[in-house]
Amino acid sequence: MLVGDKEVRARAPRVDRLLRIVCSEEELPYFVSDAATVYDVSSLLEREILAKLVGAYGTPLDPTDLRQPIWKLIDRLDPG
Repeated sequence: MLVGDKEVRARAPRVDRLLRIVCSEEELPYFVSDAATVYDVSSLLEREILAKLVGAYGTPLDPTDLRQPIWKLIDRLDPG
């Protein structure tokens, strides 16, 4: 099954900010599909991802939130 990136592209600036929070420069992805979760792009531990995102956005999160596709997660963190 091929998955596109229509939803991610529609939120590109907000997704880019999230990626820069949870990814090092060396691991920034070239492509993020609509099905990708934060676990697919970051090598950080779950607790580190949660701490960085809560610190950056001020929105409480739990591990189940990180299992959402990145575009859904960014809509929760930064509705735009």
